[in-house]
Amino acid sequence: MKKYIATLLSSVCFATICIAQSNSLNTTGKWGSQIFLSDVNGRAFENKYADINGSAYLFPNFKFAVITLNDGRKYNNVKARLNLLEHEVNFIASNGEEGYIGKGMVSAITIIDTTKQGAINYTFQTGYPKTDNQTSINFYQVLAAGKCSLLKSINKNIEDRSNEMSGEKSKEFIVRENLYVFIKGEMKRVKKDKDFFTALFADQSAPISQFINANKASFKSEEGLIKLIEFYNSL
Repeated sequence: MKKYIATLLSSVCFATICIAQSNSLNTTGKWGSQIFLSDVNGRAFENKYADINGSAYLFPNFKFAVITLNDGRKYNNVKARLNLLEHEVNFIASNGEEGYIGKGMVSAITIIDTTKQGAINYTFQTGYPKTDNQTSINFYQVLAAGKCSLLKSINKNIEDRSNEMSGEKSKEFIVRENLYVFIKGEMKRVKKDKDFFTALFADQSAPISQFINANKASFKSEEGLIKLIEFYNSL
């Protein structure tokens, strides 16, 4: 009888472990990082965009990423993609299953895009002050970081389209981008002109003016703005 009870308890324990494992979504990377749905208040993947043209994601395909949660936990080499409609992180497990990390739980994600020219890192962060209908859960791409950060807001929305010839209606994703600076705890939308930046960097007016004149700084291109802000951060 005791042998029967012991066997029964072992079977129950084994079944409980199997059920727990089947309800957990994990991904294992080069450094052994694992994410479970239960760890991140996650949920199973649901494709809500099948009938919409385009993609809700920064990159439609999964790419290796480094994910940092708000509590400081960090996961390396996770296959993930960034949803710029919902501002959530979608990740894939080593067994092929997919899940989402709960809204507002990711503080930063760096997505590594491998190209013919080499690997390009795209770093996005959350936690910035509310501005222009965007809250602290919105991801911003960090173009330059320091006492002044240059941030790119990339938001995707769904719009209805109608074919004038056939009358056929459809939906598609559209992208809206804006640049911001985060300085002294405040978010400011970038105006791509000299007056905006000379006023912004008034505390270093002399070296900033010299840099602008010497480099014929461009206020229209992201590359030009990055160089200007990196110079200011170096002062």
